[in-house]
Amino acid sequence: MSFSKLTIGITSIVSLLAFPVITVAEDGDSANLIEEITVTARKREESLLDIPESVSAISGADIDQQNIKGLDKIGLAIPNLNLAMRTDGFPNVSIRGIGAFGLTQGVGFYLDDVQLFADASSRFGDLERIEVLKGPQGTLYGGSNIGGAIKFVSKRPTSDENSGRVKFLTGDQGVMDYEGSVNIANSENDWAMRAFVFSRDDDGFLTNPNSGGQNQPTDVGAYDEMGYRLSVAGSLSDNLSLYASYRYNEYSGPVNNWAREMGTPGNFDYKHVLDTGRNPTHDRETTGAHLELTWELDGFDLKSITSSTDTESTRVTDVDLTPFWFFNTYRPEEMDVTTQEIRLTSTSDGNLQWIAGFYTSTYENKMNSYLHFGPGMVLPDTDYEMPFELRDEENTHRAFFGNISYEVDDWRYDLGLRIDNWEEDEDNLDSETNGGIHSSKTDDREVLPRFSITRNLDNNAIMYWTSSKGYEPGGINGSVPFSDASGNRLLQPFGIEEATQHEFGWKGSLMDGRATASVAYFMIDYKDRAFQVLAPNPAGPGLIEYVANIGDTEQSGFEFEFAVKATDYLQLSIAGGWIDAEWDSPTVLADGTVLSGKTPSNVIDNSYSIAANYARPLDGGSNLTFDVQWSHQGEGESMPPANPITNPSYDVLNIQLGISNGPWDFMLNMDNVMDEDYYTDLENFPNFGLDSPDFGGTGPATIVIGTFGHPRVYSASVSYNF
Repeated sequence: MSFSKLTIGITSIVSLLAFPVITVAEDGDSANLIEEITVTARKREESLLDIPESVSAISGADIDQQNIKGLDKIGLAIPNLNLAMRTDGFPNVSIRGIGAFGLTQGVGFYLDDVQLFADASSRFGDLERIEVLKGPQGTLYGGSNIGGAIKFVSKRPTSDENSGRVKFLTGDQGVMDYEGSVNIANSENDWAMRAFVFSRDDDGFLTNPNSGGQNQPTDVGAYDEMGYRLSVAGSLSDNLSLYASYRYNEYSGPVNNWAREMGTPGNFDYKHVLDTGRNPTHDRETTGAHLELTWELDGFDLKSITSSTDTESTRVTDVDLTPFWFFNTYRPEEMDVTTQEIRLTSTSDGNLQWIAGFYTSTYENKMNSYLHFGPGMVLPDTDYEMPFELRDEENTHRAFFGNISYEVDDWRYDLGLRIDNWEEDEDNLDSETNGGIHSSKTDDREVLPRFSITRNLDNNAIMYWTSSKGYEPGGINGSVPFSDASGNRLLQPFGIEEATQHEFGWKGSLMDGRATASVAYFMIDYKDRAFQVLAPNPAGPGLIEYVANIGDTEQSGFEFEFAVKATDYLQLSIAGGWIDAEWDSPTVLADGTVLSGKTPSNVIDNSYSIAANYARPLDGGSNLTFDVQWSHQGEGESMPPANPITNPSYDVLNIQLGISNGPWDFMLNMDNVMDEDYYTDLENFPNFGLDSPDFGGTGPATIVIGTFGHPRVYSASVSYNF
């Protein structure tokens, strides 16, 4: 789809909606004011316009109106957020070009202040809002937040009233989606309970023609998912309150919406076909518990947040991507995470505000995977299995953190510091190599400062300068068959990544409260960037997958957001971002490849979005809503850094039309209206197929693997509120 064609379409729609501005925008009524957004990005409730850093928020109303049920639409809505949906629980994500895809996290995902390590791609419904914190978040959030954080804030039980909602959605791809929520209040003793449940069946959009005769299911992308969340909140005494929740999520479907691209860079064919002898599958089950206790003391609150999350999953992948039984991986995995945070937050109205706390977490991972080769690949007449990843891994974090804010006249000064200790212990359980178990450990301590100066301006605006530091912990490549001179297997470590960001910005309200705006310029010094590497096994059949520190990058960019309540009925918004990034000099890989001056992988050069929301009452008590979102993602370089290809830019247009009457809501959803073909990420993947030169074929040494963005989908929903 051409840029000009899409621009004309968007302009026409917005112009038609904006026509009432001529007669209504001058009335100055309170209905024209932009609603204030309150967030908890700095672990206390405050206005989005008071925070001296870039934070974007998607409200619960927009989440429901725009039918946001997964990560893909979040990536389209926020500039400089590169987010690719992966159902294996580890989304490919970078913010402002910081973060890595695959085996390292880079950007933290949270549900109600609890970090998600194993199921960030699960569906989290019944949300108050989604917050996106841009740039290193080391001081308040610690490791694995080097690029920023994405927080899902759930609706909590309230003792005000009994209420509920049920919703049913159906549409293309055989989608059948049910969800419901209920709030049960007991106002006499100030207690309440809330429940949310959902179920979805989807045939997907990838197909397997089964040309190899393996008789796999035709709908490669078909999946079903269900889950629920139960929560309770109330007062235990005059100054002690409790919030507790339990959640369950179950997913069965493909590992990812990726396929082999048979075209060439600049001339991709984007065929939704995965012609493999074994469909990729993933079965995941997650349970999570969260307990939060808050003591309201004299001048400060004391809060304890405890969580436990258990995930079991099994992933099966056809690595060779051919129609024949050749080379598959089987990866059963168990992940257990416990966290504990103790936080003290000032509550006085004075010029001095502070927050301090202690955090600890333990992440245990058990993997017992293997490679499965077809007959004739290793043994003449039978298939062959060999260990791939057999490990017990334990990661621990312990940290002290604090932040002080002091305001004098029109100036505010913030100083934060975190001392973060991390450790990884790993046992290689592959008894066929190195005579049995081989253990290794790596650890370090990071000091993560944050400093900002804020100037309060007239008309509810601020100007600020913020410097912050973040890091991604190092680790151990416990299954990589590197050997020393004596042939002993080693557990290869990789080092930490560090990023220091300087941000200068302005944000505030305009037009007597009818508009809000923000602009920011940032500079980032990114040290020892780590990337996932996938390569043929030099010691035998199969492949090796590991993380390696590549080098340093420098990047800078600009962002802006603007929203205006044009009339009582119409709100318009536009947001954009640009990034310029390159590898420092000298950056040379072990094979002699020079990266100096080139653009790193996973950096999108520009992105912007335009949205319009039109909501108007009709005769008879009905209400009409009409929403449009247009998102543009610019070009970006693929993985791996040594041999990247350019992922072309793309534009996605989504439209929603709804009517509500009393307790009933009816909605039509049109996603990717122009049916744009695009990949959210690309990878130059080693060719393990029969056409590989390693097997005497004439095909390329590497092939292109892409994660598909969603094609055009029409759906309709009906909701009942009670």
